[in-house]
Amino acid sequence: MRSKAAILGALGATLALAAAASGQTPDVTKLIPAIGDLVRAGRAREAILEIDLPAAKKVLDGASGTDQALAIEQARYAIYAGDYDGAAKILERADLARTEEGAGLGDIARGSARGMAATVEIRDDERGLAIRLQDEDDRALVPVLAEVAVKVRATLMKDLGVELLRPLRIDLVRDQFTLAAMTGLPEQAAQTTGTVAVAKWGRVTMISPRAMSHGYPWLDTLAHEMTHLALSRGTRDRAPLWLQEGVAKREETRWRDPQPLDRLGPSIAMLPTAEEAAVAFAEVHSFIRFWTKEVGDDGLPQLVLRLKTAKGSDDVDKAIQEVSGTDLAGWDKKWRAHLAQTGHALPPDLAPAAGLPNAAEIAKRVRLGALLGDRGHHKAAAAELSRAQTLIPHDASVRCYLAAALLGNGDRAEAALLVEKTDDLHNQFGRWWSLHGLLHPEPADKASAAFGYGIALDSVTSQVTCEEKPAPELPGDPLRKALCEMSRKMPGQVPPIQAAK
Repeated sequence: MRSKAAILGALGATLALAAAASGQTPDVTKLIPAIGDLVRAGRAREAILEIDLPAAKKVLDGASGTDQALAIEQARYAIYAGDYDGAAKILERADLARTEEGAGLGDIARGSARGMAATVEIRDDERGLAIRLQDEDDRALVPVLAEVAVKVRATLMKDLGVELLRPLRIDLVRDQFTLAAMTGLPEQAAQTTGTVAVAKWGRVTMISPRAMSHGYPWLDTLAHEMTHLALSRGTRDRAPLWLQEGVAKREETRWRDPQPLDRLGPSIAMLPTAEEAAVAFAEVHSFIRFWTKEVGDDGLPQLVLRLKTAKGSDDVDKAIQEVSGTDLAGWDKKWRAHLAQTGHALPPDLAPAAGLPNAAEIAKRVRLGALLGDRGHHKAAAAELSRAQTLIPHDASVRCYLAAALLGNGDRAEAALLVEKTDDLHNQFGRWWSLHGLLHPEPADKASAAFGYGIALDSVTSQVTCEEKPAPELPGDPLRKALCEMSRKMPGQVPPIQAAK
C-alpha cells in the first residue's frame, strides 16, 4: 500500500492532463493578465464557478465592454450558458486574446462552437434539461438520459446537499476529438486514458455510446460526471481532485438499485488508464466509501459546504477535521487499519498489470468462433469458443459468445448454464445480460432487470437493446423499443442467433 502522498500525487498527475489546454498551447510567457474591475470580475467568476448563472448575470449586467476583466467573465458566462458562438465573438478581440484567461477561454469557446454547430437541441423544461446532439441518430438515447439525470439530481441533493442548476446541460458528441476541443482535454490524453466524458464549463460532455462497438456504461458515467458538476457548484470548484474522484465514483451507482456485479467494479487490469492512475482511483474510492460510512450521511454535505471557502490543502484538512473530529492523516491511518483487517485477495487475472496467459490463443479462438457463428456454423463456432472459455473461464464476453453459439446449435440448456450466475464472473459485458434475460425468463421482473443491466452497459448492440428478439419483433417498453430500432439501423449489426429447431 502506497503513502497518501503517492496516492494523491498519482491521481493529481493524471487529472492534470484533463485540465491542460487542447490544441496548440499558447506561450504563457507572452500573455499578460487582464486589467479592469478585478473585484467585480472576481464576484462574477465565483458565481459562474458555483454554476449560479442568475447571480453571475446580475453582477455582469451593465458592465463596460471596454473592461477586459469583465469582458472575459462575460465570455465565461456565455460558455456556461451554452452560448458558444457568443463567447467566441467576445473573445475575438485582440486585447483579450493576449490575456492568460482570454487565450484559454477562446480555445474552449471556438472548439465548443465548432462541435455544436448545426446540432439538435432537445429541451425538457419541466425536468430542467437541455440535451444537444451532434448526431441526430442519437435521439433515441435522450429519454433514457433524461430519466436517469432526474434520478441522479435527486440523489445528489440528498447525498451532497447540492441542487444542480436548471437547465442541466448535456452535450452528446461523436468522438474524442470533439470531446477534447469542447473541454480542454488534450486529445492524446483522452485516447491514452480512454476518457469518454468530462464535466466542465457547467455541462456534461459525453461521447455517444454509439461511437463504440459495444458502447460503454453510459448511464453510470452520466451520474459520475453530474457529481463533478455538483461538487463544483457546492464548493466553488475548490474540492481537491482526489476528493472529487472518490465522491464521483461513490455516487455513480447510488441513483439506482444495486446490480449483481457492482461489488466487483471494473477490473484494475482492465481500466484504460495507466497502472498508477488506476490504482490511485481505486484507492480514493475506497477511502471515501470508508469515510462516509464512518462519519454518517451528514458528513459529505457538511464537508461540501465548508470547502466553498477553502483556499488550499490546509483548509481542506481543517474542513475534514471540523466535520469528523479527525484530520486527513488520522483518517488515512484508520482507513489503512481497516484495509489490513479486510480480505483483499484478488484473482491473478485481476491483479494490477496482470498479464493474460494464452492471450493470443484466446483471441484467435474467439475471432474464429465469431466468424463461424456469423456464417451460421454454430457447432464449429461452439467448438472454437469452448477452447477459449477453458483458457479464460471467468470472462463474461467469452461466456456470452459461447452461449450464443450453443443456442444457435440448439443446446439451450448448456447455453443457459453459461449465463446463469455472476458469482465467478470477473468482468461485465452487456450481451451476457441480454442472454441471461432470454435464457432465464422467470421471474419476469428479474429477466426485465437483466435486459436493463445489458442496456446500461451496451446501448449499441442490437441483440442487447432488442432483448435478443429477432426482427421485426420489438421490446414492449417504449424506451427500449426506440433503442432497439436505433441500434438495428447501425451498420455492422448481426441478427440475433436463433435456436436450431
